[in-house]
Amino acid sequence: MKDDLPVGLVLSDVKAELFKSMGHPARIQVLEMLAEGPVAVSRLRDDIGLEPSNLSQHLGVLRRQQLIKPSRQDGRLFYELSCPEVSGLLLSARSLLGTVLQSTRLKLMTLDEPARESSAR
Repeated sequence: MKDDLPVGLVLSDVKAELFKSMGHPARIQVLEMLAEGPVAVSRLRDDIGLEPSNLSQHLGVLRRQQLIKPSRQDGRLFYELSCPEVSGLLLSARSLLGTVLQSTRLKLMTLDEPARESSAR
């Protein structure tokens, strides 16, 4: 019944699936490594420290969402980001996290001020 749903709701579902596909630390590590350029599967496995079958499952999730694409060079399997927007999304997430952490620090500092003032008395 998706045809009866408003376009915005369907788009929200698609966005949720995209974010779910990136919702594992190993997949974020893969994407961040690939943001620097194509990487051999053997290097991904060594640097991230996953068993081959586990890495394969994570790569499959990212491939199905079309965030990465495979290629072969000299008989070796490489992966790369499918488009530069993936790298941009990672940078935006890092920036957002920095802003949120800074805001949290400021809030904690203001909460701590009364405690420091009373202990100074």
